[in-house]
Amino acid sequence: MLNLYDKLVMDSASINAEAKARRKYYKHIGELKEDHAKVAILFRTIPDEPESCLVIGPKFLTDVQHNDFMRALESAEAQASFELGTYLARQRFSDGTNMLAVLHQDNFIKKISTKDIIVTYGPGDEGKISLDKLNQMIADDLKVSINDLAVKEDVVISKKTKPNKKSNGKETAKN
Repeated sequence: MLNLYDKLVMDSASINAEAKARRKYYKHIGELKEDHAKVAILFRTIPDEPESCLVIGPKFLTDVQHNDFMRALESAEAQASFELGTYLARQRFSDGTNMLAVLHQDNFIKKISTKDIIVTYGPGDEGKISLDKLNQMIADDLKVSINDLAVKEDVVISKKTKPNKKSNGKETAKN
């Protein structure tokens, strides 16, 4: 009798290789150099501190916050953003609170040296790069200094909508 299941049998190596090939890799994801703990990189550099970055450990969020955060991180808009933090400033958790504000107020955001972060962008060791080296590559590509990569306050403010100009003082006083 012919066994109909002969073609369905696969060894574990081929299953693992197939799973790795289908895995998606996202921007703004990395790990700590010393213990390989996963982190999300909010800002790759800090103004006047180009050797530091701001990260969070998503595993420390509540389940609901973690799901909301990961949904935001994996979105097309977040992946298209230069810095994840600027995108999160416009996003809300499911309870209506601002993501970046909650992460800051609840002390989830940590300042870490860029040399202590490994950015993961692909499988294996060839898909990893130190954040300080990545920052240098981006700065070289843009022909700026690493310090110029930091998001400045005026950049974030310029994205806000400007208030309507009032035609007279009485309307201004009412507001």
